[in-house]
Amino acid sequence: MNAEDRLLFLRYALPCARTLVKRGSVSQDRIDELMMMVSENRPPPEGAERIFVVANAMCGVIAKRMGKRGVDSEVIREYFLFEHSDVVDDRFELMRDFDPVGCKTYPGRVVGTGTGSAVVETVLGRRDYRTAFSESLRPGDDVVVHYDYVIEKIDAETTKRMKHPKAR
Repeated sequence: MNAEDRLLFLRYALPCARTLVKRGSVSQDRIDELMMMVSENRPPPEGAERIFVVANAMCGVIAKRMGKRGVDSEVIREYFLFEHSDVVDDRFELMRDFDPVGCKTYPGRVVGTGTGSAVVETVLGRRDYRTAFSESLRPGDDVVVHYDYVIEKIDAETTKRMKHPKAR
């Protein structure tokens, strides 16, 4: 995984880190360090994505299925936008130690912005999300959210696919 793809992967994965900290898989200091790097758009160390064992493994499976030699942005988005929710449901049945609703990714529309946050309307309702991983948001932008973070802007076609997964 190159540095740009590692940043994208961690933008999507880091909101789940509180569960790994609670389980003792990683320290809060390490997560704080990675959060800072990602929010500053600085490349994290090679292999940092391995903290997220399940997501990393799933991306590897998807890459192979897509005929790719490695994980890239297309694979990362396929996993987190279209396959992550099913994995969350399966993992919750097994572990039951995290919020399965918050852990899923959702498309949304920005309805307002503030310093370090944006109000986003999703199927979960209207609420504030942190914008540490996404910049230059404006009302009307389509975005994807994960836990309490806006991860990135998405286009209308991606929004439609996320809202209607069986239609893909």
